[in-house]
Amino acid sequence: MTMPARLLLLAALLTPAAARADAQFLTRFDGSFRGSGTVQREQDTSPRRVSCSVEGTQPSQSRLRIAGSCRAAVIVRREIGADIRFDPASGRFSGSYTGSTKGVSQLSNGRLRGDTLTFTLTYPVTVHGDRTAVMTIRNNGGGGFSLSVTDQVDGQPRKTSDITLRRG
Repeated sequence: MTMPARLLLLAALLTPAAARADAQFLTRFDGSFRGSGTVQREQDTSPRRVSCSVEGTQPSQSRLRIAGSCRAAVIVRREIGADIRFDPASGRFSGSYTGSTKGVSQLSNGRLRGDTLTFTLTYPVTVHGDRTAVMTIRNNGGGGFSLSVTDQVDGQPRKTSDITLRRG
């Protein structure tokens, strides 16, 4: 067998293992999580402190649903959630995100690198001057995860959401 043929065979054998590892990343989100962080609404000049609780479920091996809510002060409550799907054929993640007052956002071009899943987030309407941002979800498997959204605000990248949650 020639060297290029060996490399192709090795790549073909390793790809299913990588796809399983990516799909297994989703199992880290099963269960109840609580935490806190900051969220900056478009009309606010500074971020608000929030406390959040979410539940993660896995309807299938390649799909994850996270649903819950965040509270700012005592009276402001917002539903949050994500529906994330993994496509083993492409090795990409996609889905939707609920949390903005603007409506459900689309998640695309999701890539897992180590313990970090990064998406292009597309809002349904213009937010901070455009419709796109970057969503990052980190989970090292140690019982918690963080979720952040980075957007261009006044021409500078700024974390407009930054929440850390722990199992329990």
